[in-house]
Amino acid sequence: MLIKPPADHATNPPKTAPEETKGLSRRTPSNARLVTSLAVGLAVLVLILGLRLLLPFFEPITWAIILALFFFPVYNWIKRRLRLPDAVISVIMCLLIIMFIIIPVFGLLGSLTAEIIRVYNELQLNLATGEFTIVPDRERFPVLHGAVSRMLDLLQTHEAGVKEGISDIAKRMGEFFLMQGTVLFKNVAGIIFNGALMLLTLYFLFIDGEKMLETFKGLLPMPRRDVENFAGVTADVLSATLYGNMLNAAIQGGLGIFIMWVLDFSAPLLWGMLIGLSTFIPIIGPALIWLPATVYLFVSGIYLKGAILLTFSILVISQIDYFLRPIFISGKTQLHTLFLFFSILGGINVFGLLGLVLGPILMALCVSILELYKLETLGLEPHDW
Repeated sequence: MLIKPPADHATNPPKTAPEETKGLSRRTPSNARLVTSLAVGLAVLVLILGLRLLLPFFEPITWAIILALFFFPVYNWIKRRLRLPDAVISVIMCLLIIMFIIIPVFGLLGSLTAEIIRVYNELQLNLATGEFTIVPDRERFPVLHGAVSRMLDLLQTHEAGVKEGISDIAKRMGEFFLMQGTVLFKNVAGIIFNGALMLLTLYFLFIDGEKMLETFKGLLPMPRRDVENFAGVTADVLSATLYGNMLNAAIQGGLGIFIMWVLDFSAPLLWGMLIGLSTFIPIIGPALIWLPATVYLFVSGIYLKGAILLTFSILVISQIDYFLRPIFISGKTQLHTLFLFFSILGGINVFGLLGLVLGPILMALCVSILELYKLETLGLEPHDW
Protein backbone atom coordinates (compact mmCIF):
# COMPACT_ATOMS: atom_id res chain seq x y z
CA MET A 1 0.00 0.00 0.00
CA LEU A 2 1.33 3.26 -1.16
CA ILE A 3 1.25 6.20 1.20
CA LYS A 4 1.38 9.72 -0.31
CA PRO A 5 3.98 11.91 1.22
CA PRO A 6 2.69 15.03 3.02
CA ALA A 7 2.37 18.07 0.84
CA ASP A 8 5.37 20.34 0.95
CA HIS A 9 3.78 23.67 1.76
CA ALA A 10 7.10 25.43 1.44
CA THR A 11 7.60 24.34 -2.14
CA ASN A 12 3.94 23.98 -3.15
CA PRO A 13 1.84 26.60 -1.32
CA PRO A 14 -1.93 26.42 -1.70
CA LYS A 15 -3.18 28.00 -4.86
CA THR A 16 -5.78 30.03 -3.07
CA ALA A 17 -3.32 31.91 -0.85
CA PRO A 18 -1.82 34.16 -3.54
CA GLU A 19 -5.26 34.91 -4.93
CA GLU A 20 -6.61 35.92 -1.48
CA THR A 21 -3.54 38.06 -0.79
CA LYS A 22 -3.87 39.67 -4.17
CA GLY A 23 -7.52 40.46 -3.47
CA LEU A 24 -6.73 41.99 -0.11
CA SER A 25 -3.99 44.09 -1.67
CA ARG A 26 -6.47 45.40 -4.18
CA ARG A 27 -9.08 46.34 -1.57
CA THR A 28 -6.92 47.81 1.22
CA PRO A 29 -5.75 51.10 -0.44
CA SER A 30 -9.29 51.87 -1.55
CA ASN A 31 -10.66 51.26 1.92
CA ALA A 32 -7.88 53.36 3.45
CA ARG A 33 -8.67 56.27 1.13
CA LEU A 34 -12.35 55.99 1.96
CA VAL A 35 -11.69 55.96 5.70
CA THR A 36 -9.30 58.91 5.39
CA SER A 37 -11.82 60.89 3.35
CA LEU A 38 -14.57 60.19 5.85
CA ALA A 39 -12.32 61.18 8.75
CA VAL A 40 -11.24 64.44 7.06
CA GLY A 41 -14.83 65.25 6.12
CA LEU A 42 -16.00 64.60 9.66
CA ALA A 43 -13.19 66.72 11.10
CA VAL A 44 -14.01 69.61 8.73
CA LEU A 45 -17.70 69.35 9.65
CA VAL A 46 -16.92 69.44 13.36
CA LEU A 47 -14.63 72.46 12.87
CA ILE A 48 -17.30 74.29 10.88
CA LEU A 49 -19.91 73.58 13.56
CA GLY A 50 -17.48 74.73 16.24
CA LEU A 51 -16.84 77.99 14.41
CA ARG A 52 -20.58 78.35 13.88
CA LEU A 53 -21.01 78.30 17.67
CA LEU A 54 -18.64 81.27 17.95
CA LEU A 55 -20.12 83.24 15.04
CA PRO A 56 -22.86 85.01 17.12
CA PHE A 57 -20.09 86.41 19.31
CA PHE A 58 -17.85 87.49 16.44
CA GLU A 59 -17.92 91.22 17.30
CA PRO A 60 -17.09 91.03 21.04
CA ILE A 61 -14.37 88.42 20.43
CA THR A 62 -12.85 90.48 17.59
CA TRP A 63 -12.92 93.71 19.61
CA ALA A 64 -11.22 91.86 22.48
CA ILE A 65 -8.46 90.60 20.14
CA ILE A 66 -7.95 94.11 18.72
CA LEU A 67 -7.72 95.68 22.18
CA ALA A 68 -5.35 92.93 23.29
CA LEU A 69 -3.10 93.66 20.29
CA PHE A 70 -3.09 97.34 21.16
CA PHE A 71 -2.50 97.05 24.88
CA PHE A 72 -0.48 93.86 25.34
CA PRO A 73 2.77 95.88 25.50
CA VAL A 74 1.24 97.92 28.34
CA TYR A 75 0.23 94.69 30.08
CA ASN A 76 3.80 93.36 29.86
CA TRP A 77 5.21 96.67 31.12
CA ILE A 78 2.90 96.65 34.18
CA LYS A 79 3.71 92.97 34.76
CA ARG A 80 7.45 93.70 34.87
CA ARG A 81 7.03 96.68 37.17
CA LEU A 82 4.47 95.44 39.70
CA ARG A 83 5.27 91.70 39.76
CA LEU A 84 1.69 90.84 40.67
CA PRO A 85 -0.24 87.69 39.67
CA ASP A 86 -1.33 87.62 36.04
CA ALA A 87 -5.02 87.60 36.99
CA VAL A 88 -4.66 90.79 39.05
CA ILE A 89 -2.78 92.61 36.29
CA SER A 90 -5.39 91.49 33.76
CA VAL A 91 -8.16 92.93 35.94
CA ILE A 92 -6.22 96.21 36.23
CA MET A 93 -5.84 96.38 32.44
CA CYS A 94 -9.57 95.74 31.89
CA LEU A 95 -10.45 98.52 34.34
CA LEU A 96 -8.04 100.94 32.65
CA ILE A 97 -9.52 100.14 29.25
CA ILE A 98 -13.05 100.72 30.57
CA MET A 99 -12.14 104.09 32.13
CA PHE A 100 -9.88 105.51 29.43
CA ILE A 101 -11.07 103.84 26.22
CA ILE A 102 -14.62 102.45 26.29
CA ILE A 103 -16.38 105.21 28.26
CA PRO A 104 -14.70 108.10 26.35
CA VAL A 105 -15.39 106.45 22.98
CA PHE A 106 -19.10 106.02 23.72
CA GLY A 107 -19.26 109.60 25.00
CA LEU A 108 -17.52 110.80 21.84
CA LEU A 109 -19.88 108.86 19.57
CA GLY A 110 -22.92 110.24 21.41
CA SER A 111 -21.63 113.83 21.18
CA LEU A 112 -20.71 113.37 17.54
CA THR A 113 -24.20 112.09 16.69
CA ALA A 114 -25.78 115.04 18.52
CA GLU A 115 -23.51 117.51 16.69
CA ILE A 116 -24.24 116.07 13.25
CA ILE A 117 -27.99 116.25 13.89
CA ARG A 118 -27.61 119.83 15.16
CA VAL A 119 -25.59 120.86 12.10
CA TYR A 120 -28.22 119.28 9.86
CA ASN A 121 -31.04 121.18 11.59
CA GLU A 122 -29.11 124.47 11.37
CA LEU A 123 -28.37 123.90 7.69
CA GLN A 124 -32.00 123.15 6.94
CA LEU A 125 -33.05 126.31 8.80
CA ASN A 126 -30.50 128.48 6.95
CA LEU A 127 -31.58 127.04 3.61
CA ALA A 128 -35.21 127.76 4.42
CA THR A 129 -34.55 131.37 5.52
CA GLY A 130 -32.08 132.09 2.71
CA GLU A 131 -29.14 132.80 5.05
CA PHE A 132 -27.04 130.05 3.48
CA THR A 133 -25.60 131.17 0.15
CA ILE A 134 -23.31 129.42 -2.31
CA VAL A 135 -22.23 132.50 -4.25
CA PRO A 136 -20.51 135.11 -2.00
CA ASP A 137 -21.68 138.71 -1.96
CA ARG A 138 -20.51 140.65 -5.05
CA GLU A 139 -19.59 143.83 -3.15
CA ARG A 140 -17.75 142.22 -0.20
CA PHE A 141 -15.96 139.45 -2.13
CA PRO A 142 -15.87 140.45 -5.82
CA VAL A 143 -13.04 138.06 -6.77
CA LEU A 144 -14.56 135.09 -4.95
CA HIS A 145 -18.00 135.94 -6.34
CA GLY A 146 -16.66 135.82 -9.88
CA ALA A 147 -14.71 132.58 -9.32
CA VAL A 148 -17.71 130.74 -7.82
CA SER A 149 -20.04 132.03 -10.54
CA ARG A 150 -17.69 130.83 -13.29
CA MET A 151 -17.34 127.42 -11.58
CA LEU A 152 -21.14 127.04 -11.45
CA ASP A 153 -21.34 127.96 -15.13
CA LEU A 154 -18.72 125.34 -15.99
CA LEU A 155 -20.69 122.74 -14.05
CA GLN A 156 -23.82 123.86 -15.89
CA THR A 157 -25.76 124.29 -12.69
CA HIS A 158 -27.00 127.10 -10.49
CA GLU A 159 -27.09 128.01 -6.82
CA ALA A 160 -30.51 126.51 -6.19
CA GLY A 161 -29.39 123.16 -7.60
CA VAL A 162 -26.27 123.11 -5.42
CA LYS A 163 -28.35 124.01 -2.37
CA GLU A 164 -30.75 121.19 -3.15
CA GLY A 165 -27.87 118.72 -3.43
CA ILE A 166 -26.32 119.88 -0.14
CA SER A 167 -29.71 119.67 1.57
CA ASP A 168 -30.22 116.11 0.31
CA ILE A 169 -26.75 115.02 1.51
CA ALA A 170 -27.31 116.64 4.91
CA LYS A 171 -30.71 114.98 5.18
CA ARG A 172 -29.29 111.55 4.44
CA MET A 173 -26.47 112.02 6.94
CA GLY A 174 -28.85 113.24 9.60
CA GLU A 175 -31.23 110.33 9.05
CA PHE A 176 -28.34 107.84 9.11
CA PHE A 177 -26.90 109.08 12.41
CA LEU A 178 -30.34 109.46 13.94
CA MET A 179 -31.10 105.85 13.01
CA GLN A 180 -27.75 104.71 14.44
CA GLY A 181 -28.40 106.59 17.66
CA THR A 182 -31.91 105.12 17.92
CA VAL A 183 -30.58 101.59 17.35
CA LEU A 184 -27.86 102.22 19.91
CA PHE A 185 -30.30 103.21 22.63
CA LYS A 186 -32.77 100.47 21.77
CA ASN A 187 -30.08 97.82 22.06
CA VAL A 188 -28.57 98.96 25.34
CA ALA A 189 -29.04 95.50 26.87
CA GLY A 190 -27.33 93.84 23.89
CA ILE A 191 -24.47 96.34 23.99
CA ILE A 192 -23.95 95.74 27.71
CA PHE A 193 -24.00 91.97 27.15
CA ASN A 194 -21.50 92.15 24.27
CA GLY A 195 -19.33 94.50 26.31
CA ALA A 196 -19.27 92.03 29.17
CA LEU A 197 -18.32 89.21 26.78
CA MET A 198 -15.58 91.38 25.28
CA LEU A 199 -14.10 92.17 28.70
CA LEU A 200 -14.27 88.50 29.74
CA THR A 201 -12.46 87.48 26.53
CA LEU A 202 -9.95 90.30 27.00
CA TYR A 203 -9.25 89.15 30.56
CA PHE A 204 -8.26 85.67 29.39
CA LEU A 205 -6.37 86.97 26.36
CA PHE A 206 -4.09 89.00 28.61
CA ILE A 207 -3.44 85.95 30.81
CA ASP A 208 -3.22 83.17 28.20
CA GLY A 209 -2.75 85.12 24.95
CA GLU A 210 0.88 84.09 24.50
CA LYS A 211 0.05 80.41 25.11
CA MET A 212 -2.82 80.58 22.61
CA LEU A 213 -0.49 82.16 20.05
CA GLU A 214 2.12 79.43 20.51
CA THR A 215 -0.58 76.77 20.14
CA PHE A 216 -1.78 78.40 16.92
CA LYS A 217 1.80 78.52 15.59
CA GLY A 218 2.16 74.80 16.29
CA LEU A 219 -0.92 74.06 14.16
CA LEU A 220 0.40 75.82 11.07
CA PRO A 221 1.53 73.31 8.39
CA MET A 222 4.93 74.96 7.90
CA PRO A 223 8.45 74.47 9.24
CA ARG A 224 9.12 76.21 12.51
CA ARG A 225 11.51 78.67 10.89
CA ASP A 226 8.85 79.74 8.37
CA VAL A 227 6.29 80.08 11.15
CA GLU A 228 8.59 82.39 13.14
CA ASN A 229 9.34 84.46 10.03
CA PHE A 230 5.62 84.78 9.33
CA ALA A 231 4.95 85.78 12.94
CA GLY A 232 7.75 88.35 12.84
CA VAL A 233 6.58 89.94 9.58
CA THR A 234 2.98 89.98 10.82
CA ALA A 235 4.03 91.66 14.07
CA ASP A 236 5.94 94.33 12.11
CA VAL A 237 3.06 95.06 9.75
CA LEU A 238 0.49 95.14 12.57
CA SER A 239 2.71 97.39 14.68
CA ALA A 240 3.23 99.80 11.79
CA THR A 241 -0.48 99.75 10.93
CA LEU A 242 -2.01 99.89 14.41
CA TYR A 243 0.46 102.12 16.20
CA GLY A 244 1.94 104.09 13.33
CA ASN A 245 -1.22 104.88 11.36
CA MET A 246 -4.20 104.46 13.69
CA LEU A 247 -2.55 106.26 16.61
CA ASN A 248 -1.33 108.96 14.23
CA ALA A 249 -4.89 109.49 12.98
CA ALA A 250 -6.26 109.62 16.54
CA ILE A 251 -3.70 112.24 17.63
CA GLN A 252 -4.21 114.42 14.56
CA GLY A 253 -7.97 114.16 15.01
CA GLY A 254 -7.64 115.17 18.66
CA LEU A 255 -5.52 118.18 17.70
CA GLY A 256 -8.12 119.09 15.10
CA ILE A 257 -10.88 118.98 17.71
CA PHE A 258 -8.76 121.20 19.99
CA ILE A 259 -7.99 123.94 17.43
CA MET A 260 -11.55 124.00 16.07
CA TRP A 261 -12.87 124.36 19.63
CA VAL A 262 -10.40 127.15 20.41
CA LEU A 263 -11.38 129.04 17.25
CA ASP A 264 -15.07 128.60 18.08
CA PHE A 265 -15.98 126.57 15.00
CA SER A 266 -19.40 124.98 14.92
CA ALA A 267 -19.25 121.19 15.54
CA PRO A 268 -15.53 120.87 16.49
CA LEU A 269 -15.98 117.13 17.08
CA LEU A 270 -17.14 116.65 13.50
CA TRP A 271 -14.24 118.72 12.15
CA GLY A 272 -11.74 116.77 14.25
CA MET A 273 -13.16 113.41 13.17
CA LEU A 274 -12.90 114.46 9.51
CA ILE A 275 -9.28 115.54 10.05
CA GLY A 276 -8.47 112.18 11.65
CA LEU A 277 -10.07 110.19 8.82
CA SER A 278 -8.41 112.35 6.19
CA THR A 279 -4.96 111.22 7.37
CA PHE A 280 -5.58 107.99 5.43
CA ILE A 281 -6.18 109.86 2.14
CA PRO A 282 -3.01 109.72 0.04
CA ILE A 283 -0.98 112.88 -0.71
CA ILE A 284 -3.49 115.46 0.57
CA GLY A 285 -4.26 114.14 4.04
CA PRO A 286 -5.56 116.57 6.71
CA ALA A 287 -4.97 119.54 4.37
CA LEU A 288 -8.18 118.44 2.63
CA ILE A 289 -10.05 119.67 5.73
CA TRP A 290 -8.05 122.48 7.34
CA LEU A 291 -7.07 124.25 4.10
CA PRO A 292 -10.66 125.01 2.94
CA ALA A 293 -11.50 126.06 6.51
CA THR A 294 -8.54 128.46 6.49
CA VAL A 295 -9.55 129.88 3.10
CA TYR A 296 -13.10 130.37 4.39
CA LEU A 297 -11.83 132.35 7.38
CA PHE A 298 -9.64 134.58 5.20
CA VAL A 299 -12.30 135.31 2.59
CA SER A 300 -14.75 136.04 5.40
CA GLY A 301 -12.40 138.69 6.76
CA ILE A 302 -11.57 136.76 9.96
CA TYR A 303 -7.84 137.12 9.40
CA LEU A 304 -6.57 136.42 12.93
CA LYS A 305 -8.41 133.09 13.24
CA GLY A 306 -7.37 132.18 9.72
CA ALA A 307 -3.71 132.87 10.51
CA ILE A 308 -3.93 130.86 13.75
CA LEU A 309 -5.55 127.88 12.02
CA LEU A 310 -3.05 127.96 9.15
CA THR A 311 -0.03 128.19 11.46
CA PHE A 312 -1.27 125.50 13.86
CA SER A 313 -2.18 123.14 11.00
CA ILE A 314 1.19 123.49 9.24
CA LEU A 315 3.46 123.50 12.30
CA VAL A 316 1.59 121.03 14.55
CA ILE A 317 -1.04 118.86 12.83
CA SER A 318 0.92 118.21 9.63
CA GLN A 319 4.17 117.60 11.51
CA ILE A 320 2.82 114.72 13.59
CA ASP A 321 3.77 112.29 10.80
CA TYR A 322 7.42 113.29 11.01
CA PHE A 323 7.56 112.63 14.77
CA LEU A 324 5.37 109.54 15.20
CA ARG A 325 6.04 107.48 12.09
CA PRO A 326 9.81 107.09 12.68
CA ILE A 327 9.08 105.92 16.24
CA PHE A 328 6.52 103.25 15.38
CA ILE A 329 7.34 102.36 11.77
CA SER A 330 11.11 102.73 11.40
CA GLY A 331 12.62 99.52 9.99
CA LYS A 332 9.25 97.79 9.76
CA THR A 333 7.15 96.67 6.82
CA GLN A 334 4.20 99.00 6.51
CA LEU A 335 1.07 99.28 4.42
CA HIS A 336 1.03 101.87 1.69
CA THR A 337 -1.37 104.71 2.47
CA LEU A 338 -3.51 103.84 -0.56
CA PHE A 339 -3.93 100.21 0.59
CA LEU A 340 -4.69 101.45 4.09
CA PHE A 341 -7.29 103.90 2.79
CA PHE A 342 -9.17 101.26 0.80
CA SER A 343 -8.87 98.67 3.57
CA ILE A 344 -10.64 101.09 5.94
CA LEU A 345 -13.39 101.87 3.43
CA GLY A 346 -13.84 98.18 2.61
CA GLY A 347 -13.76 97.23 6.29
CA ILE A 348 -16.48 99.75 7.16
CA ASN A 349 -18.57 98.52 4.23
CA VAL A 350 -18.28 94.86 5.29
CA PHE A 351 -18.05 94.99 9.09
CA GLY A 352 -19.48 98.42 10.01
CA LEU A 353 -17.70 100.31 12.79
CA LEU A 354 -15.61 97.23 13.56
CA GLY A 355 -14.14 97.41 10.05
CA LEU A 356 -12.45 100.72 10.89
CA VAL A 357 -9.79 98.69 12.69
CA LEU A 358 -10.41 95.15 11.40
CA GLY A 359 -10.03 96.17 7.74
CA PRO A 360 -6.40 97.36 8.13
CA ILE A 361 -5.59 94.30 10.26
CA LEU A 362 -6.87 91.89 7.57
CA MET A 363 -4.94 93.82 4.91
CA ALA A 364 -1.85 93.64 7.14
CA LEU A 365 -2.22 89.85 7.34
CA CYS A 366 -2.45 89.66 3.54
CA VAL A 367 0.74 91.71 3.26
CA SER A 368 2.41 89.41 5.80
CA ILE A 369 1.63 86.35 3.69
CA LEU A 370 3.01 88.05 0.57
CA GLU A 371 6.12 89.17 2.47
CA LEU A 372 6.71 85.61 3.66
CA TYR A 373 6.40 84.39 0.06
CA LYS A 374 8.94 86.98 -1.07
CA LEU A 375 11.31 86.16 1.76
CA GLU A 376 11.16 82.37 1.67
CA THR A 377 10.33 81.53 -1.95
CA LEU A 378 11.81 84.37 -3.98
CA GLY A 379 14.64 85.24 -1.60
CA LEU A 380 13.85 88.97 -1.74
CA GLU A 381 14.10 91.41 1.14
CA PRO A 382 10.85 92.76 2.62
CA HIS A 383 9.90 96.35 1.86
CA ASP A 384 7.03 98.75 2.33
CA TRP A 385 3.76 98.11 0.48
